[in-house]
Amino acid sequence: MKSTGIVRRIDELGRLVIPKELRKTLRIKDGDPLEIYANKDELVLRKYSPVLTVGVYAQAIADGIQGVTEKTCLITDGDAVIYVSDGKYKEMTGQALSEDMDRILRERKCVILNKSDGANIISIVKGNEVEVENQIIVPMISEGDCYGSIILLDKDKTSRFSSGDVKLLQLGSSFLTAQFA
Repeated sequence: MKSTGIVRRIDELGRLVIPKELRKTLRIKDGDPLEIYANKDELVLRKYSPVLTVGVYAQAIADGIQGVTEKTCLITDGDAVIYVSDGKYKEMTGQALSEDMDRILRERKCVILNKSDGANIISIVKGNEVEVENQIIVPMISEGDCYGSIILLDKDKTSRFSSGDVKLLQLGSSFLTAQFA
């Protein structure tokens, strides 16, 4: 394990302060769940992602949505792209989400973007602009917390996403968040 050279004392209530620099580097935000476990004589803190715990379901949902819509489906957690249903965009898997995506997840709102309506397509990951004409982003919310999103992408200039497409992604989101418990 990599040593950072930072030593912290635990207070009388068992609390430990994680320095702001480390939280920023590791993208740990206030309220983020951390998994704590012991490994020999070490105490390990690891970011916890419920989306990763239901990976098989996430993959099945993304593939199912792609099968029904014939569009590319992505599953993200709060930090990165977890699964991509289409081989064309596989390089996005594991890449960190962009600031625009972070903002959308914080707002916890469904977003439909169609270029034909004059909308600007949102960059999903940092430094990787994907040329698409239409985009839907549906957050995965469980017990008031946003754990990630389901995204649908379309390159077809003649088509537009509708509220029915949003409902399909919301169904997938509801199913995945039900598996978190």
